[in-house]
Amino acid sequence: MPPRRRPAATAVLALASVLVAFAACELAARLLLDPPRYHDAPLELDAELGFRGVPGWREELRDAAGSYEFALNAQGLRGRELPGSRRALPAAALRVVFLGDSFLVGQALRAEELVSSRVEAALRTDGREALVFNLSAIDWGTGQELLALRSLGAAVEPDAVVLFLYPANDLVNNSPLLAQRTDVSAGDPIRPYVRADGGELRVEYASPWRAWLRRHSRVFAALERGSLALGADPGAGESFVERLRRGRAPREDLEIFRRPADPQDRWSRAWQTTFALLRAVRSECDAMGARLLVVVVPSVHQVVATPKAMRLDALARRVRGAGLDALLDWDLPERELARFFAAEGIESVALLELLRAASARGERTYTRDEHLSARGHEIAAQRVERWLRGGPVEALAPRASAGGPVSLLPEASLAPPLLDFRDDPRAESIGDGWLRWTPPREPVPGAWLIGPNALAVLPAADGDLVVRGRLPQEARLPVDGQVAIVGGPRLRFRIERHGAFDIRLPSAALQRGSWPLSDGYVAIILAPGETHRIGATPAGLFVEELGFDAAAPRSPPGGGGAALSPAAGD
Repeated sequence: MPPRRRPAATAVLALASVLVAFAACELAARLLLDPPRYHDAPLELDAELGFRGVPGWREELRDAAGSYEFALNAQGLRGRELPGSRRALPAAALRVVFLGDSFLVGQALRAEELVSSRVEAALRTDGREALVFNLSAIDWGTGQELLALRSLGAAVEPDAVVLFLYPANDLVNNSPLLAQRTDVSAGDPIRPYVRADGGELRVEYASPWRAWLRRHSRVFAALERGSLALGADPGAGESFVERLRRGRAPREDLEIFRRPADPQDRWSRAWQTTFALLRAVRSECDAMGARLLVVVVPSVHQVVATPKAMRLDALARRVRGAGLDALLDWDLPERELARFFAAEGIESVALLELLRAASARGERTYTRDEHLSARGHEIAAQRVERWLRGGPVEALAPRASAGGPVSLLPEASLAPPLLDFRDDPRAESIGDGWLRWTPPREPVPGAWLIGPNALAVLPAADGDLVVRGRLPQEARLPVDGQVAIVGGPRLRFRIERHGAFDIRLPSAALQRGSWPLSDGYVAIILAPGETHRIGATPAGLFVEELGFDAAAPRSPPGGGGAALSPAAGD
């Protein structure tokens, strides 16, 4: 071979070798690797929908009644499997399709507690043959639900479609302008964003070239899964205080409760995108000959005053001199949607007022993971069932005199200043970071296992701030942690032995006069850091009591099984 041709031939051979090697790796990946799970939830990559439930998933979970199985069917859906064709279904059966996200998947609930199961059971009890299909996946947006209706609903040819709309997440999930600006949805980097232009649907991705490679190469998808950090990008890392100082909501996702002043604002455009998607869902239902009902599910923060919201309220009072209620309009999404549905002639029901009323009666309408509880699903099922029977469905938009989120806590002056978890989990007083409550079992009292950081709210009271509990044997030593009063001081503590501990942070160091209060309550963050892991979950320590105690110090059981250093002001 002439010398001038050798470099070219070498390059061609090298490129061919690389392509052959890549093809071999790709073939091996497709044979040996399942579609990658980009999400911590039981979801896997899907070429059309972005991601969907893992087919055949089985997991044992627990609730207050004991263990139960969370299961997904052969299509990765919860509930009845889709038929191969419409002809496989009984001709006389009422066919109902539910569309939604994690609220309809309902990981924290048993299958029979879901709204879809309740509706089918109620109709059958009254002698109506009904087949209900739950086409839902965790973290889907309205666009993905529309794609699922087109691709999966064809086998059902539904008589009725019930779309669960969760504005607090769905506006973020529907708009690429909000992609990765919040931490409410881990699927933003890989989800398809759907634009409804007239009768055409156009799909776009946050990164089109990555999306193409992801759909066509199992090797790329596996490598990307290993390197991609799901969640908010660095630009979304502005602190609560910085946002409040600029007159913004303390978190980006809470901007949904503020009316955008600029029609070109990303939230204004997210609303318009969502309205267009809802029209497209209505058009799809019309083409199928199906009735459409949209059920508007509120955020837990609209319904009850959670510890998380009380923490942000305290910060707002410190930074702005006024609480969250002066900054956020908790009823805004429902009012906007009520006007839209009335103008478009779309049947709808908003659950906000129903859930507030139930919560005011002491009923638990949300689970600890901020999804609807069994009672919440029951309330929704009653409305859907009435609609399916042909009865009237009130829009139930918030009234002008709506009262806002319901407080589940007693008046601060009447509440016990010390939370005792030894016999009661006291779930209404705790927020993020409380992993699992263990009931009392002689001789060990009940306690909460907390993570590296745990939020609680306490009635402001006199006395030392105390934390009592136990440090498990598997925890590393020493534990150098801190207790932070939101908007106030941070106080350090040290635990030097396993076993029982009694941390006492002296009253003189608490600077009570500077605390920003939320309805007489103070927000506390207990931060022992990660002391050990339970599986993949970072864990801290067990907490038996937390609060203010004016009594004299007492030694831990067993003669002081943990040694503590004195607390110091930060």
